[in-house]
Amino acid sequence: MTRSTSRIVLRALAVIAAAGVVTAAARSSAGHEPPQGGAVIQIRDFEKASIVEIVAWNATEPQFGLRTFVKRNGSPDRYHRLWVTSGYPAITDVAKAQGLNRPLPVSSQRDDQNCLNNRCAPTSTVGARVPDDALRKATENVEVKFFTNSGAEIMFTARRPLVSAYLAAVDSVIGALKK
Repeated sequence: MTRSTSRIVLRALAVIAAAGVVTAAARSSAGHEPPQGGAVIQIRDFEKASIVEIVAWNATEPQFGLRTFVKRNGSPDRYHRLWVTSGYPAITDVAKAQGLNRPLPVSSQRDDQNCLNNRCAPTSTVGARVPDDALRKATENVEVKFFTNSGAEIMFTARRPLVSAYLAAVDSVIGALKK
């Protein structure tokens, strides 16, 4: 299989997996809030890059989302990043984060390759690093609270349908790259 053909297959698998999970999550969400706006999931497979990035956010909450990468050999990163656009009020003053019953390391990041198929993620973000096992074990929404240097608390909630669709896309990329 040529490199461009494998890239097309990789993207198709990720889209199919993500769509299936969003549909399943929407059906099985009795008693939970319905997804609003739907998940936007990007598989960023840039030619000559050593990794494939997976970025996701909810269309109605584009100020934050999830992100990780998978190496070309199919090895995933051990962490995911719940990112928040640095344009969000007070987020650049963040000193620490807490989520999934643990402190989470905080970092800032800049990304100039932020658009794919006319859908753009923010170019500058602040985020909390979330361990893969903790994200996968979470059965409900994932809440991350950021604490600023001035004492403010800012809470972001990644809803379960977004997390499920995102993880399905990550797993799809891992599977496609291991072949």
